[in-house]
Amino acid sequence: MTPTSPAKLFWLSLLMAFWAFYGLVGRDAWKPEEVLALSPVLDWLAGLTSIWSTPAPLYTLVAAATAQLGFTSDPQDGARLASGLFTVIALIFSGLSARALFGPGFGLAAAIALVGGFGLMLRAHALLPDAALLSAWSILFYGICAARKRHLDAVLAIGLAFSMLVLGLRGLPDAVAGLTILLLLMLSPAWRERNYLQSVSRGLLLATCVIAISLIYVWASGNLNGWLRWHGIEQVGQMRSPSSAFSELPWFAWPLWPLAIVAVWSEHRRLARVPELHLPLLAVVVLLVGALVPTWSRDSALMPVLLPLALIAAYGVDNLRRGAAQGFYWFGVLLFAFLAVAFWVYFSAIEWGYPTRVAARLARMTPSYRPGTVDATAYVVAMGATLLWFTVIPLFPRAKNRPILVWATGMILVWVLITALFRPWIEAGWAYRPLIADMSRHLPAGSCLNARVDPAMKTSLRLHLKAPEQANCAWTLKLVTSHAGKSEPDQGNTVIWKGYRPRAKAQVYQLERRESN
Repeated sequence: MTPTSPAKLFWLSLLMAFWAFYGLVGRDAWKPEEVLALSPVLDWLAGLTSIWSTPAPLYTLVAAATAQLGFTSDPQDGARLASGLFTVIALIFSGLSARALFGPGFGLAAAIALVGGFGLMLRAHALLPDAALLSAWSILFYGICAARKRHLDAVLAIGLAFSMLVLGLRGLPDAVAGLTILLLLMLSPAWRERNYLQSVSRGLLLATCVIAISLIYVWASGNLNGWLRWHGIEQVGQMRSPSSAFSELPWFAWPLWPLAIVAVWSEHRRLARVPELHLPLLAVVVLLVGALVPTWSRDSALMPVLLPLALIAAYGVDNLRRGAAQGFYWFGVLLFAFLAVAFWVYFSAIEWGYPTRVAARLARMTPSYRPGTVDATAYVVAMGATLLWFTVIPLFPRAKNRPILVWATGMILVWVLITALFRPWIEAGWAYRPLIADMSRHLPAGSCLNARVDPAMKTSLRLHLKAPEQANCAWTLKLVTSHAGKSEPDQGNTVIWKGYRPRAKAQVYQLERRESN
């Protein structure tokens, strides 16, 4: 593939960095998973727990650090910046991996392909350890790809990646998956050479030393049991069924898997003689098995699978026939043009009530939303991004990476439109802050609260209400409709308020006041 000029590399890198950090601040958590991931960060900042007792110590540490930098007064905004940082690291090392594996020109293609993946967009911008898991695996892939030619880089990358995966992320499941890839790769004669063996063995020795020293410290500080709870053998025993683990894979890995299939098919007659594909193909199989082990959110176990698929997709783009490349390019153009128009039509319905049928349906979905919440800056950003995308699409050079470039820029446009135009509407339906604000109007200032609610709501109360929690308090907030629970107030209590998030009607919260005798 033709190497990218420095000017184009600079502007595309700047665009991907903008995408990684845009929309991370100024918004509430959209899913309970984000609130649950914020809880250990708040606990550690308050000195309530050791970082080694959290589900993802690496992400907790970095998120706590970014939350303390002072860029924003909201701790969840600052903590979410960690996701942007890890996403940038993942893009950089995925590009370095492709360059080391396939040669110049493929690095940018792999990073662009990764950005274009449907599953990465929401996970990369969520307050979740998913991006940290992706970055650790990208560093490991670079270490493996560099093992035959860049010995020192490979040793450091393999040692760092295994330390991150074992100590700070999923622990044993990722250690087993990483070792499996390293060992099985030696079945290929092209990889079973002295330089690779030396780099891998020394990288693993470095990781073993770091992990051993760290675990001795964890044991000495009395936190070993807390660490083993999240990173030991118990995680492997909670494997999901394949139907549950892979149900989201077709859209999650789109459009990477069609390009990967094209690459494999174009080389299927001489696949054994193309050692560059042995690593990503092996990694896809191993990481799909590893996805059976649950992680912090529903689809996050699939995140590492995107990396080898992006590598194969970058290789496949270089082998696409002209007709197939044109078809893939125009399919992307038409799809994202349709999505852009649809987003503006839906935004018109939300803000201005036209089309009326769409507006009525959206109003029923989030009755608490009030038009006019979107500020002028968001309008300018959304309109500018839309016009810019439609302007530059015809100007894309007829290069081999043009099909994945349109998908990457299309996904960037989608994220900008979602964040700029629909953030207030989404928060009106999914966020906890409006619900807590409505409830707090019925709670006297300075009152305590006995919160008998789900963990996500408990953390949200801690973040947005800051009322002292007491078990023996006159005011009680209960989750009254879930899989279990009663809606009747406790004996001697009076129901003061009921509420729920419009997009989570199965969770109804009830505020009760104990009557004085």
